[in-house]
Amino acid sequence: MARDWLHLPKFQAEEDAAVVAPEGWGTRQIEDIFDKLEIGKRFDQKTSFASGKVPVVDQSADGFVGYHDEQPGVVASKTSPVITFANHTCEMRVMRRPFSVIQNVFPMVGRLGVCETLFFYYATKGRVHLEEYKGHYPDFRRLWINLPPLAEQKAIAAVLGALDDKIELNRRMNATLEAMARALFQSWFVDFDPVRAKLDGRPPAALDPATAALFPDSFHDSPLGHIPTGWNAIPLYDTAQWVNGAAFKNEDFCAPGKGLPVIKIAELKDGIGAQTKWCQRDAGADKIIDTGDLVYSWSGSPDTSLEAFLWSGGRGLLNQHIFKVISATVAEKRFVYYLLQYLRPVLVETARNKQTTGLGHVTIADMKRLQVCMPNKAVLAAFDRNVAPIFDKAFTNTLESRALATLRDTLLPKLLSGELSVAETLSKSL
Repeated sequence: MARDWLHLPKFQAEEDAAVVAPEGWGTRQIEDIFDKLEIGKRFDQKTSFASGKVPVVDQSADGFVGYHDEQPGVVASKTSPVITFANHTCEMRVMRRPFSVIQNVFPMVGRLGVCETLFFYYATKGRVHLEEYKGHYPDFRRLWINLPPLAEQKAIAAVLGALDDKIELNRRMNATLEAMARALFQSWFVDFDPVRAKLDGRPPAALDPATAALFPDSFHDSPLGHIPTGWNAIPLYDTAQWVNGAAFKNEDFCAPGKGLPVIKIAELKDGIGAQTKWCQRDAGADKIIDTGDLVYSWSGSPDTSLEAFLWSGGRGLLNQHIFKVISATVAEKRFVYYLLQYLRPVLVETARNKQTTGLGHVTIADMKRLQVCMPNKAVLAAFDRNVAPIFDKAFTNTLESRALATLRDTLLPKLLSGELSVAETLSKSL
């Protein structure tokens, strides 16, 4: 279900809309405030690739089916953004670079002299609810919105856009931080670069002498093949304690805000929202998660699930099909987090081989069969000293982005209904 950011009535007539429209504002149907752009050549999964110059926007929440190197179907830029609307899922996003689309994704811009493009995005996102799988574009076009003067539209979009820009900056920063940590994990625990360097009589690159001394200079045989001497090959299942979430029934759910939110895959990805179920039932202390806990979704679509998450949304009840991953030390938790990221392709393929009706899963038996390389405690501690600042900074960014998103979603309906002006918003933030 699409998230309803606005909580505005769905007006049937302009006379009804005028009752609630602030003084100096108008009311218009959505179809009168935007222009749909030509899309050029359509692409799909078969004609898109894992990398390329031009992204291909699809209907998923993640946004992209792949890339290509041909001419883009739609031209967009930082100064001339384009909004996309997905006909069946109602996903909307702002594109600021040239792109192409799959079938049933429509590129749009605000109508010149009537509606600013970014205001159009904020004023219409979430207006159609997904009650059934169908084309929602006709319903979307017929909805009414309050439309302030262009100057006010620009100001509203600037306030909300500044919050989204900071969220996007944090996302890009986290991508860089994660890449740094993953590269170190790959070097130490997959490629064994420090050990191979010492075996060749070379000093390990980028390591101080004390850290380099922690690595052995030889390998020994294991179920994984050759691994550093003194390290062990152990089942993935033995790297932590894996506690499955609780199974909830419809009668377990209560009014929103009572008890604790039930954390499913959707909440892991998007946070707690209007679609979140709440429960007052005692599911057991081991089913409760809190900010900072590591969880792993072991069942779902192999393409979009089967991921490790650091939960950042406060206390909640963990739903089944998600493991709460409990480690003896913080250092071990960080190691397992990056281990799960590295193993994701293997775990996804494991789930895909058992996929039915679009879903796959990784079982405890699978995790007991999958062998991983576990370093000795000294090397594990050295790894943690290197990645702890990266790990903590990335999580701080995530917490900040969650707070900014909450602020945005609080301000948005107030600004778009005229309950709060941009001037009032800025004065309260100073």
